[in-house]
Amino acid sequence: MTALSVVDYNSHPTIASIATPPGVGGLSVIRISGPKAHTVGQSISANPKRILKPRYALYTPIISPRGEEIDSGVITYFPSPDSYTGEDVIEVSCHGGNIISRQILDACFALGCEPAGPGEFTKRAFLNGKMDLLQAEAVAALIVANSSISKAANYRILSGRFSTIVNELRSILMDLVITLEAELDFTEDEITPLPTSEKVSLVSNVLSRVDSLLSTYSTGKMLTGGAVVVFVGEPNVGKSSLLNSILSEERTIVSNIPGTTRDAVEVPFLIKGFPVRFVDTAGLRDAADAVEQKGVHFSREYMNKADLLVYVSEAATDAVAPSPPNSDYLPKSSSLPVIHVLNKCDLLTNGRDRVAVDEHLFTSALTGDGITLLLETIHTRLVRSSVISEEIIITSGRHNDALRRVRSSLEITKKELDGGASTDALASDLRIAVSALDELLGVTTADDILDNIFSKFCIGK
Repeated sequence: MTALSVVDYNSHPTIASIATPPGVGGLSVIRISGPKAHTVGQSISANPKRILKPRYALYTPIISPRGEEIDSGVITYFPSPDSYTGEDVIEVSCHGGNIISRQILDACFALGCEPAGPGEFTKRAFLNGKMDLLQAEAVAALIVANSSISKAANYRILSGRFSTIVNELRSILMDLVITLEAELDFTEDEITPLPTSEKVSLVSNVLSRVDSLLSTYSTGKMLTGGAVVVFVGEPNVGKSSLLNSILSEERTIVSNIPGTTRDAVEVPFLIKGFPVRFVDTAGLRDAADAVEQKGVHFSREYMNKADLLVYVSEAATDAVAPSPPNSDYLPKSSSLPVIHVLNKCDLLTNGRDRVAVDEHLFTSALTGDGITLLLETIHTRLVRSSVISEEIIITSGRHNDALRRVRSSLEITKKELDGGASTDALASDLRIAVSALDELLGVTTADDILDNIFSKFCIGK
């Protein structure tokens, strides 16, 4: 297990990496961290004997170990411990492109630096106590955020707000553990035991706050990967045309021939800043063609992992009421939200309300009627505004798992308090909850878990 503490970074090799994306651009940044960082920064400057001033941007020619001028750029020195990693850090800003930054990086390697692994700068920041594990994970999540809402949710974690909550809950539980263990060590004549009602109140309060955090995870998962919105229905009802109309471009093949769509087509999209993944699927029917049967099989697989179904039917021109979809084609799960859409409403001739009838929405892929209302309905069914506006949204499976273990331990503790369990049993169960909170913060975390977390980072961060 690894404890969160300041590490002797002088025992670590000095690492270097390009911190900006590859390709042509106006600027590239090379980051260097470790005990040799200052020396390397001096060596690649035009005056190797110059002492680099902390946090001072020095514009200088940048030279190779052989004295060849590679480029002109800016070298900035951030001394330990006031740097991103907590070690001595040098950042070199040079002209963009692959060649210049690669040559400067090769110069750093020639001067004793080693290539940085994925996430190694942030891992060192964590090990040196510059941030806890929740904040470190948020760095990677922030970089890959695919919407402004996802970015905001992960930035709140990076800023330490989630850590503050976890530390508050840990403090409450740890104080209760200390109280319980004192009751074991001293007699009632020496200390006044905490009333059971107060113990129940403390545990209930923490349990309520944990439940509140856990309730955000379903939204958090959708923020991270995009909510899966699957368009399903029988053949030739206009599913592909409807998706093309939403996207304002032809992304799926449209034909009057039933069974044209054979494979699922997945397209990312944003609705009011909320990320979704629209999936157009093969028409649901008992297909005789082997290829189409495979497409229907894919449709059912997507339905089983959907966050929301849009069941599309054709608006009959003489219908008095919308015909119900074939229930054989719908998933058995009653918890999966379904929006029923009657498409091709441009063909209606009986003057019926084309906005919504019996919880069905009317749309026309041809004219665009009802598309805005459909998107608003999708957003409403997926997004609870109360969750999005919360201070913290749980976006990581690791966080969800740890909080569930906290919840389980607290529920056991609460039952034990009601049943008059022994004090040592109560303290033991509470310590399990505290341990799970420690794992969240990275106070006690297995090395293989740390390696897995930071391996998902990009190199240079």
